[in-house]
Amino acid sequence: MKKFFIYGLFGLLLASGAAGAADKAAAKKEEAEEEVTIITADQLTADYKKHFAMFEGNVVVTDPQMQLTSEKLTVTFDSNNKIKTIKAEGKVNIRQTDKVAKSETATYDIESGKIVLAGKPRVMRGKDMLEGDEITMFRNESRILVHPRARLVVYPEKGGAREQFFK
Repeated sequence: MKKFFIYGLFGLLLASGAAGAADKAAAKKEEAEEEVTIITADQLTADYKKHFAMFEGNVVVTDPQMQLTSEKLTVTFDSNNKIKTIKAEGKVNIRQTDKVAKSETATYDIESGKIVLAGKPRVMRGKDMLEGDEITMFRNESRILVHPRARLVVYPEKGGAREQFFK
């Protein structure tokens, strides 16, 4: 689809000169904007020497893959300014297509791909629900650990969680 679009723009460029070039630049800008992550908050405190940034008050993270809201968000960096961890605290709500996760804290370790939801965590997909005292998701391993007091509620819908867990 993108190749077809680019070839179409190339044709316009040959046919109409500068107007086609402007269209091509707009298409590239639009593609770049698709990957942008926007974080808004009432306040931002950043300390480059201590390698952290802290967003406080009405935090909203909008990303092409998900949206996160919380009261506080702390991002830690390594010495090369690459993100190491992201920790959301206070009424954490994460939405991703058809899934919603809620907890009091959510900690994401970038290198390991480990996400820990704590403080009455709950993950929902449609009516299906997963709860426990702590939910740990290992993104790089496609694995979940819920402990203690794991509770999974699965409704008998076609294509629902029951088919994923028990097929």
